[in-house]
Amino acid sequence: MERRPGIAYRRPEGDPSRLVVEASGEPGLDAPQRPDGGWLDCVVDEDCDRLREALEAGPVDVVYRVGPHGEPQWVHERGRTTEGGDVVGYLFLADDRVERRRGLERQRERLEEFASVVSHDLRNPLSVAVGNVELADELDGEASSERLDRALDALDRMDDLVGDLLTLAREGQTVQSTEPTDLRSVVESAWGTAGEPADAALVVDGALPTVPCDADRLRQALKNLFRNAIEHGVPDGDEPADAGIDDESAPGDGVAPGTFAPRAGPDADGAPTEPDDAAVRVRVGRTDDGFYVADDGPGIDPEQREAVFEPGHTTAPDGTGFGLAIVERIAEAHDWTVSVAEGREGGARFEFVVGDSLDAPEASERDSDPNSAPVSGGGER
Repeated sequence: MERRPGIAYRRPEGDPSRLVVEASGEPGLDAPQRPDGGWLDCVVDEDCDRLREALEAGPVDVVYRVGPHGEPQWVHERGRTTEGGDVVGYLFLADDRVERRRGLERQRERLEEFASVVSHDLRNPLSVAVGNVELADELDGEASSERLDRALDALDRMDDLVGDLLTLAREGQTVQSTEPTDLRSVVESAWGTAGEPADAALVVDGALPTVPCDADRLRQALKNLFRNAIEHGVPDGDEPADAGIDDESAPGDGVAPGTFAPRAGPDADGAPTEPDDAAVRVRVGRTDDGFYVADDGPGIDPEQREAVFEPGHTTAPDGTGFGLAIVERIAEAHDWTVSVAEGREGGARFEFVVGDSLDAPEASERDSDPNSAPVSGGGER
């Protein structure tokens, strides 16, 4: 008789802690016998309640993780309750199903975000634009021009929102292929496209690692973090103008790592400022399992650190609230994690956990260049 795939099991009295293997047709699935209890000890803690609820609800159809020996495996359990009260059914490997479910959940979340922006964030500036155009039609001269200017400002905000929303959707797609990439080269490219020079500086704390990534998407994430640091740390009027995100071949108005940008404003003479005079310093460095981007700006309130990655969350009057959400999406697309904490100098510190694929850094000529000296007291924050 042909062997059926999966593992045939029985749960005496429907007890989630007990599992008796009746027959195994799935050599790749590690399902230990637990006839007298202890099955829940094999289940990942976060999934135990899901399994209990599925067994209580009726026909069992649940996906969860089992990890008695090292790396957890996703399993799909399907079963039914017999007249005697036992639950009988099959366990299957569920990797493909889990990936499909995750993909569907991501698509649903993006649709919900899109609906939220269309129904609220875009409707507000659209109403402002329409109202001002209607008023301009009733006015003459300077008063009419002023109303049209307000309408144009509202349309510009709509354009920013649409652009960021499209970026959010695009960057959330899983990275299909990666290449070992010198992190420092991506950092320099992102800094060069972060905007016109402001009273800010980028400092690289030592040699950076080689990371497996999609370089273009990582550059977008770093650019967003750099702009976030500058916009919140540089006095009003000195923020950078957008230098674009796709023009890597441009000469770059940003500053090279380890040096300081010319001070912005009418008194700027083009000379680099002293380190302690910069309004904000942005630092990039290596950690044991990834890298960080930190600044010495005002920082982020501990109560707001989870919310900063939510689409639409912003404390800036003209912000769209998508910049850090895009950063998180890009990290997740690489199967990385990103979190925010307080830096050593009081500002925000964003930490990326890349995982076991992180390569050891190799010192470059720029790391040892005396003309590219780091800020005094440099090192990992």
